[in-house]
This record gives sequence, structure tokens and C-alpha cells, in this order.
Amino acid sequence: MTVGACVLCDRAAGLDAADPGWLLRTDSWGVSMHPAMPVPGWVAVQTLRHTEGLSDTSRSEAAELGPLLSAVSASVTRVTGSQKVYTYSLGEGCPHTHVLVGPPSAELRGAAFITALLGRDPSLADQATADRTAIELTGDLSSRYLQMKGDIT
Repeated sequence: MTVGACVLCDRAAGLDAADPGWLLRTDSWGVSMHPAMPVPGWVAVQTLRHTEGLSDTSRSEAAELGPLLSAVSASVTRVTGSQKVYTYSLGEGCPHTHVLVGPPSAELRGAAFITALLGRDPSLADQATADRTAIELTGDLSSRYLQMKGDIT
């Protein structure tokens, strides 16, 4: 698949100059706001090179993913105050390795929340709160990632 044929590769190229752009970017992974809609606290963790599933990741990409998801989940928990953080990766609608991470809403939980998120229910979207949360996540993720890097090197 060429880069021009992948919506997440195209989006990643645009995030280099976008605001808020990447919340965190490593050599292999990027963390950004949810790509489909501004749901507060929801982020996408995606490979920076085009891969179509975890089986396509390199050894170094795979080794970094676990600690990175842990750091992202901890930051989402701290910034949003949520006791639960959901993760999911389907890859059906967008064949690019990505994991979506975020808190449930107060009104919807579990399968009902994921169904609303997948259906792009507009009641979940809040641009202003999502932007403020993204700014807080950027700072928290940066410090957590630096600490994580020190722990695993």
C-alpha cells in the first residue's frame, strides 16, 4: 500500500505541522487526538511507518508498544480522572496499526460506549474540552515517556 492510499499515513504527515499535532512522537510511534472526532481524553497510538497490524511491526516497534501504552493509559487516567481506560484496535475501517485509548463517559460505559464511539455519536464530541485535555496529556506524556525510557534502557 502506498502512503497516499492510507488515511492514517496521510494524517500523520499533516500532524507534523498541525495544531495540536502529535501529543507525543517517538522514533516508531505517534500519539495524537482521536482521529475521527474530538472525544475528550481519547487518543490514537499509531506506527509512524505504514504497517497493517501488530504482526507487521518490527521487533523494536513491538518492544516499545507495551511500555508506551502503559504510559498513555497512566496519563489518560491522571489527566481525565477516570478510573477506567479503554483500549481497542480493530483495523477494519483503517488498515494501519493503531490502538485507540481513552476513558468512558459518565453516561455510557462498556459496550454501549464503544458502540457510540465507533458510530461517531456526536454527543461524545466536545472540541474545547478535547483540546484542553490534549494539551494536558502532551505534558504528562512527555514526562512519563522520558521516565519510561530511563527505566527500559
